[in-house]
Amino acid sequence: LQLSVADYRAGLHAAGLAAGEYYLELGSGHGHGLVIAAREFEADAHGVEYLEGAITTALARAVKAGVIDHVDIVRGDVRRINFAPADVVHMHLGPAFHDVLAERIEQQLTPNARVIAAGWQVPGWLPLPTALEAWDAGYVYRPADPRWQVSWGAVEPIAADTLDEPAYVVAVNVHADLAAIEVRVEGADAGSVTVAASTTHAGRGQQLHAAWSAPADASFALAPWARSRNGRFTQRGSAFAPDAALDA
Repeated sequence: LQLSVADYRAGLHAAGLAAGEYYLELGSGHGHGLVIAAREFEADAHGVEYLEGAITTALARAVKAGVIDHVDIVRGDVRRINFAPADVVHMHLGPAFHDVLAERIEQQLTPNARVIAAGWQVPGWLPLPTALEAWDAGYVYRPADPRWQVSWGAVEPIAADTLDEPAYVVAVNVHADLAAIEVRVEGADAGSVTVAASTTHAGRGQQLHAAWSAPADASFALAPWARSRNGRFTQRGSAFAPDAALDA
């Protein structure tokens, strides 16, 4: 996807690229995005490009703009890049590449890192809502941030005459590859709530369901937890307050 200068600027603003941050563009082409990141946002701009002619043009553009000391381009395969140092990753290679790269990006980036996906959504990831409002040419994500790895879907009642308490089921949308998933109960009346999840493992873009039964006046929330890469359990996504959803 060829981006205009205006689209580059809007995307970098939506991602909140800051001075001194590490900007990584996949398929950096003739260097328009690298120069904008270095000159207008004062970032350290890094590009990955396969075509030697495009690299030559991009470096010349950086020299002319006076930012060559803050621009670096490597010739290589974007599927083998180390994403770990990046604060902002910009990719506009098409949906097939976005899907292929998603798992490695998810695993290597820090929780605060942002990903700009121009033109196409990354299957299974949850876009930042503020970025959707700020930029209509693409999507911004924080795929390694636990807060954006689970979202809640529709709530449905469970019809069963054998249950002593009202029961419901809620869809749990998973936006990362998660293991040992638990839906925990929080709140003043947590002890009176019974909850069960349909599975303990889910991949990016998959959905599981959590069912619960509780007294009608119980005050509680459901929180999704899963094991992180270092073996610790971490809350993923926000807590869900069933009473608020049922009253809506």
